[in-house]
Amino acid sequence: MLLSIRVFSIKKNFKNKRIAIVGAADSVFDEKNGDFIDSYDIVIRINKAALLWDKEKSDYLGSKFTYLYHSFYENSYSGGGPINFGEFEDLGVQKIIHPNSDFKGLRTHLNFYKRHLKLKKTYVFPPVLYKKITKDLVGFQPTVGFSAIYSVLNSDFKELYLTGFTFFKSPYVPGYRDEFRDKKANEEHIKKQGIHHPDKEFEVFKMLLQRSKNRRIILDSRLQKLIE
Repeated sequence: MLLSIRVFSIKKNFKNKRIAIVGAADSVFDEKNGDFIDSYDIVIRINKAALLWDKEKSDYLGSKFTYLYHSFYENSYSGGGPINFGEFEDLGVQKIIHPNSDFKGLRTHLNFYKRHLKLKKTYVFPPVLYKKITKDLVGFQPTVGFSAIYSVLNSDFKELYLTGFTFFKSPYVPGYRDEFRDKKANEEHIKKQGIHHPDKEFEVFKMLLQRSKNRRIILDSRLQKLIE
Protein backbone atom coordinates (compact mmCIF):
# COMPACT_ATOMS: atom_id res chain seq x y z
CA MET A 1 0.00 0.00 0.00
CA LEU A 2 2.75 2.48 0.94
CA LEU A 3 4.44 1.87 -2.42
CA SER A 4 1.22 2.29 -4.36
CA ILE A 5 -0.83 5.04 -2.74
CA ARG A 6 -0.48 8.61 -4.02
CA VAL A 7 -2.00 11.94 -3.00
CA PHE A 8 -4.24 13.32 -5.75
CA SER A 9 -3.38 16.92 -6.63
CA ILE A 10 -6.42 18.88 -7.76
CA LYS A 11 -4.17 21.79 -8.71
CA LYS A 12 -2.02 19.69 -11.02
CA ASN A 13 -4.80 17.58 -12.53
CA PHE A 14 -7.63 20.11 -12.92
CA LYS A 15 -5.95 23.43 -13.74
CA ASN A 16 -7.36 24.91 -17.00
CA LYS A 17 -9.19 21.67 -17.81
CA ARG A 18 -12.72 21.21 -19.13
CA ILE A 19 -14.23 18.65 -16.77
CA ALA A 20 -17.46 16.63 -16.86
CA ILE A 21 -18.70 14.70 -13.83
CA VAL A 22 -21.29 11.99 -14.45
CA GLY A 23 -23.34 10.83 -11.46
CA ALA A 24 -25.69 7.92 -10.86
CA ALA A 25 -29.06 9.72 -10.68
CA ASP A 26 -31.67 8.84 -13.30
CA SER A 27 -31.48 12.41 -14.64
CA VAL A 28 -28.49 11.34 -16.72
CA PHE A 29 -31.01 9.75 -19.10
CA ASP A 30 -33.07 12.91 -19.59
CA GLU A 31 -31.02 14.03 -22.59
CA LYS A 32 -28.72 12.43 -25.13
CA ASN A 33 -25.56 14.29 -24.15
CA GLY A 34 -23.06 11.48 -24.67
CA ASP A 35 -21.02 13.25 -27.35
CA PHE A 36 -21.05 16.44 -25.28
CA ILE A 37 -19.69 14.54 -22.25
CA ASP A 38 -16.95 12.95 -24.34
CA SER A 39 -15.85 16.36 -25.65
CA TYR A 40 -14.44 17.26 -22.22
CA ASP A 41 -10.74 16.95 -21.37
CA ILE A 42 -11.54 14.97 -18.23
CA VAL A 43 -14.60 12.83 -17.53
CA ILE A 44 -15.05 11.79 -13.91
CA ARG A 45 -17.35 8.90 -13.06
CA ILE A 46 -18.46 7.47 -9.74
CA ASN A 47 -18.27 4.02 -8.06
CA LYS A 48 -20.16 1.41 -10.15
CA ALA A 49 -20.20 3.53 -13.30
CA ALA A 50 -17.48 1.50 -15.00
CA LEU A 51 -19.23 -1.78 -14.24
CA LEU A 52 -22.61 -0.62 -15.51
CA TRP A 53 -21.45 1.21 -18.62
CA ASP A 54 -23.13 -0.10 -21.75
CA LYS A 55 -22.25 0.93 -25.31
CA GLU A 56 -25.95 0.97 -26.17
CA LYS A 57 -26.43 3.76 -23.61
CA SER A 58 -23.46 5.82 -24.74
CA ASP A 59 -25.77 8.33 -26.45
CA TYR A 60 -26.71 9.40 -22.92
CA LEU A 61 -23.66 8.43 -20.87
CA GLY A 62 -20.80 9.01 -23.27
CA SER A 63 -17.92 6.55 -23.41
CA LYS A 64 -14.98 8.47 -22.00
CA PHE A 65 -13.49 7.48 -18.64
CA THR A 66 -10.63 9.52 -17.23
CA TYR A 67 -10.89 9.33 -13.45
CA LEU A 68 -13.01 7.02 -11.32
CA TYR A 69 -13.88 8.22 -7.82
CA HIS A 70 -14.55 5.15 -5.69
CA SER A 71 -15.43 4.39 -2.06
CA PHE A 72 -13.12 1.32 -2.10
CA TYR A 73 -15.94 -0.69 -0.56
CA GLU A 74 -16.43 -3.68 -2.84
CA ASN A 75 -19.14 -5.56 -0.96
CA SER A 76 -22.59 -6.25 -2.42
CA TYR A 77 -24.47 -3.82 -0.16
CA SER A 78 -22.37 -0.68 -0.64
CA GLY A 79 -22.48 1.75 -3.54
CA GLY A 80 -18.88 1.13 -4.57
CA GLY A 81 -18.88 -2.18 -6.40
CA PRO A 82 -15.94 -4.42 -7.35
CA ILE A 83 -12.71 -2.85 -8.60
CA ASN A 84 -11.50 -4.62 -11.73
CA PHE A 85 -8.20 -3.08 -12.82
CA GLY A 86 -8.14 -4.81 -16.20
CA GLU A 87 -11.67 -3.81 -17.12
CA PHE A 88 -11.15 -0.25 -15.91
CA GLU A 89 -7.95 0.10 -17.95
CA ASP A 90 -9.78 -1.15 -21.05
CA LEU A 91 -12.33 1.62 -20.55
CA GLY A 92 -9.56 4.20 -20.31
CA VAL A 93 -9.61 4.89 -16.57
CA GLN A 94 -6.32 6.65 -15.78
CA LYS A 95 -6.69 7.11 -12.04
CA ILE A 96 -8.83 5.51 -9.31
CA ILE A 97 -9.38 8.01 -6.53
CA HIS A 98 -10.55 7.29 -2.99
CA PRO A 99 -11.56 10.67 -1.52
CA ASN A 100 -11.58 9.70 2.16
CA SER A 101 -8.11 10.34 3.60
CA ASP A 102 -8.86 10.28 7.33
CA PHE A 103 -8.05 7.27 9.53
CA LYS A 104 -11.22 5.41 8.54
CA GLY A 105 -10.52 6.02 4.87
CA LEU A 106 -6.92 4.84 5.07
CA ARG A 107 -8.07 1.70 6.88
CA THR A 108 -10.51 1.06 4.03
CA HIS A 109 -7.65 1.58 1.60
CA LEU A 110 -5.50 -0.90 3.53
CA ASN A 111 -8.26 -3.53 3.43
CA PHE A 112 -8.52 -2.95 -0.32
CA TYR A 113 -4.81 -3.76 -0.75
CA LYS A 114 -5.13 -6.84 1.45
CA ARG A 115 -7.82 -8.13 -0.88
CA HIS A 116 -5.97 -7.40 -4.13
CA LEU A 117 -2.28 -7.66 -3.22
CA LYS A 118 -1.30 -5.81 -6.37
CA LEU A 119 1.18 -3.01 -6.90
CA LYS A 120 -1.30 -0.65 -8.56
CA LYS A 121 -1.29 3.10 -8.13
CA THR A 122 -4.38 4.49 -6.44
CA TYR A 123 -5.04 7.95 -5.06
CA VAL A 124 -6.48 9.68 -1.99
CA PHE A 125 -7.41 13.30 -1.36
CA PRO A 126 -4.91 15.56 0.37
CA PRO A 127 -5.85 15.45 4.10
CA VAL A 128 -6.32 19.23 4.11
CA LEU A 129 -8.94 19.01 1.35
CA TYR A 130 -10.80 16.16 3.04
CA LYS A 131 -10.85 18.04 6.36
CA LYS A 132 -12.24 21.06 4.54
CA ILE A 133 -15.11 19.00 3.10
CA THR A 134 -16.06 17.45 6.42
CA LYS A 135 -15.88 20.85 8.09
CA ASP A 136 -18.29 22.30 5.53
CA LEU A 137 -20.56 19.28 6.09
CA VAL A 138 -20.44 19.84 9.88
CA GLY A 139 -18.75 16.50 10.49
CA PHE A 140 -20.70 14.32 8.07
CA GLN A 141 -18.79 12.07 5.66
CA PRO A 142 -19.18 13.21 2.05
CA THR A 143 -20.63 10.87 -0.51
CA VAL A 144 -18.21 9.93 -3.28
CA GLY A 145 -20.16 11.91 -5.87
CA PHE A 146 -20.16 15.04 -3.73
CA SER A 147 -16.43 14.60 -3.10
CA ALA A 148 -15.86 14.71 -6.86
CA ILE A 149 -17.95 17.86 -7.26
CA TYR A 150 -16.30 19.53 -4.27
CA SER A 151 -12.78 18.80 -5.48
CA VAL A 152 -13.38 20.30 -8.92
CA LEU A 153 -15.19 23.37 -7.57
CA ASN A 154 -12.17 24.00 -5.34
CA SER A 155 -9.77 23.94 -8.28
CA ASP A 156 -8.82 26.32 -11.07
CA PHE A 157 -10.80 24.44 -13.74
CA LYS A 158 -11.68 25.92 -17.11
CA GLU A 159 -15.23 24.58 -17.46
CA LEU A 160 -17.43 22.14 -15.54
CA TYR A 161 -20.44 20.09 -16.66
CA LEU A 162 -22.52 18.15 -14.12
CA THR A 163 -25.08 15.50 -14.99
CA GLY A 164 -26.67 12.65 -13.05
CA PHE A 165 -26.79 14.51 -9.75
CA THR A 166 -30.01 15.34 -7.91
CA PHE A 167 -28.69 14.99 -4.35
CA PHE A 168 -30.91 11.92 -3.77
CA LYS A 169 -34.07 13.79 -4.77
CA SER A 170 -34.65 11.24 -7.55
CA PRO A 171 -33.83 7.51 -7.98
CA TYR A 172 -30.56 5.95 -9.06
CA VAL A 173 -30.21 4.77 -12.64
CA PRO A 174 -31.55 1.20 -13.08
CA GLY A 175 -29.00 -1.41 -12.05
CA TYR A 176 -26.92 0.89 -9.86
CA ARG A 177 -28.58 0.24 -6.49
CA ASP A 178 -31.97 -1.17 -7.32
CA GLU A 179 -32.80 -1.93 -3.69
CA PHE A 180 -32.76 1.82 -3.05
CA ARG A 181 -34.45 3.13 -6.19
CA ASP A 182 -37.50 3.85 -4.04
CA LYS A 183 -36.83 7.38 -2.72
CA LYS A 184 -38.30 6.68 0.73
CA ALA A 185 -36.31 3.46 1.12
CA ASN A 186 -33.12 5.30 0.22
CA GLU A 187 -33.87 8.11 2.67
CA GLU A 188 -34.40 5.56 5.44
CA HIS A 189 -31.16 3.80 4.51
CA ILE A 190 -29.17 7.05 4.64
CA LYS A 191 -30.77 8.00 7.95
CA LYS A 192 -29.99 4.58 9.42
CA GLN A 193 -26.36 4.79 8.31
CA GLY A 194 -26.02 8.23 9.87
CA ILE A 195 -22.80 9.10 8.05
CA HIS A 196 -24.05 11.12 5.05
CA HIS A 197 -26.27 14.20 4.85
CA PRO A 198 -27.50 14.80 1.26
CA ASP A 199 -29.47 17.94 2.18
CA LYS A 200 -26.37 19.49 3.73
CA GLU A 201 -24.37 18.51 0.64
CA PHE A 202 -26.93 20.32 -1.50
CA GLU A 203 -26.62 23.44 0.66
CA VAL A 204 -22.83 23.39 0.40
CA PHE A 205 -23.05 22.76 -3.35
CA LYS A 206 -25.21 25.86 -3.86
CA MET A 207 -22.81 27.84 -1.69
CA LEU A 208 -19.86 26.71 -3.80
CA LEU A 209 -21.67 27.70 -6.99
CA GLN A 210 -22.29 31.19 -5.61
CA ARG A 211 -18.69 31.59 -4.48
CA SER A 212 -17.09 30.20 -7.63
CA LYS A 213 -15.23 32.79 -9.68
CA ASN A 214 -15.61 30.54 -12.71
CA ARG A 215 -18.94 31.09 -14.44
CA ARG A 216 -18.43 28.35 -16.99
CA ILE A 217 -20.42 25.83 -14.99
CA ILE A 218 -23.09 23.90 -16.88
CA LEU A 219 -25.73 21.86 -15.09
CA ASP A 220 -28.05 19.33 -16.69
CA SER A 221 -31.68 20.47 -16.90
CA ARG A 222 -32.85 18.56 -13.80
CA LEU A 223 -30.11 19.90 -11.55
CA GLN A 224 -30.60 23.41 -12.92
CA LYS A 225 -34.29 23.26 -11.94
CA LEU A 226 -33.39 22.07 -8.44
CA ILE A 227 -31.25 25.10 -7.69
CA GLU A 228 -33.68 27.65 -9.14
